[in-house]
Amino acid sequence: MSSLNRRTFLKLAGAGLIAPWGGPPVDERDLPLLPETLGRVTESRVSIYAAPDPESAAIGKLRRDLIVPIFEEIDTVGLAKHNPRWFRIRTGWVYSSYVQPVRDERQRVVVHDVPDEGFWVQTSVPFTDARREPDPESRRTYRLYYSSVHLITAVEQDRQGEWWYRIKDDLTGLVHYVRAVHTRPIPPEEMSPLSPDVEDKLIEVDLKAQRVMAYEDGVEVYAARCATGGQFTIEGLGAVSFATPTGKHRIVRKRPSRHMMGSVGRSDFYDLPGVPFCTYFTEYGAAIHGAYWHNDFGRTRSHGCVNVLTSDALWFYRWSNPHAPYEEPLVLVKEGGTPIVVS
Repeated sequence: MSSLNRRTFLKLAGAGLIAPWGGPPVDERDLPLLPETLGRVTESRVSIYAAPDPESAAIGKLRRDLIVPIFEEIDTVGLAKHNPRWFRIRTGWVYSSYVQPVRDERQRVVVHDVPDEGFWVQTSVPFTDARREPDPESRRTYRLYYSSVHLITAVEQDRQGEWWYRIKDDLTGLVHYVRAVHTRPIPPEEMSPLSPDVEDKLIEVDLKAQRVMAYEDGVEVYAARCATGGQFTIEGLGAVSFATPTGKHRIVRKRPSRHMMGSVGRSDFYDLPGVPFCTYFTEYGAAIHGAYWHNDFGRTRSHGCVNVLTSDALWFYRWSNPHAPYEEPLVLVKEGGTPIVVS
């Protein structure tokens, strides 16, 4: 590959004149791993391509929740204009919009002294199944995905000696259990306020650019790609718009975690426990929040919210006014909320 520039290489590969990913299996020991070395497939079926090019041959399929090592990422021509990024896996290339970068970080320390108000955890493995009881054979209630956030109210040990955290679902009231080793306790300092002494703060959501920006005293201090409200074709209803509400808003409430459910009984039904770091700016529920169910930022695709990476959602949650105390699962804002302009 060193004798070809990348543009020529991709052109030849896409034309089928070279087969860089054919022949013997890739020896991953020769490939440097990215800092986030795993990817979780987020769609029911995702194609593997021979090269990071939409015109190259599709050579295989991946199913939802399959975990694959990521060895390289590259920006070329995407399957869609908003996202040029591809991930290299062992057998070829996959389009990054359909693969959530994840880690598998099993925890060694279990919190046994649970405060009365509980404590927050974040799923630290690609996914884990919550159970009705602290027992791996108990009925599964939900699959909890990497970076989702949950409030722990107790810790219990099963017959095999494994520790489980108890979660009380904030929407349904359901009590279920998750393996403690699969979640990372979030310390209070990770949710402490950012720039607390700055009074002049503003958030802007640019619908055309699909970006959300933060300003202090008129100077941009942070920006992130986002996915705002889109249009869905719903069986029996046709095309329905879920556009993010434009205009001038203010923060009205905050939640470190929210079980979001909507469109029950319809083809666009969603049921998402542990949506992380929700900063609401309308009473009807539009919010900036993390999205673990896709990696498709840069285009409209939400039900009206502003989807961002979980790390970006945490930043806006910490930075915006007012501050949400660690021990509070819900903060209602009567006045002083950071203004948000959507246009």
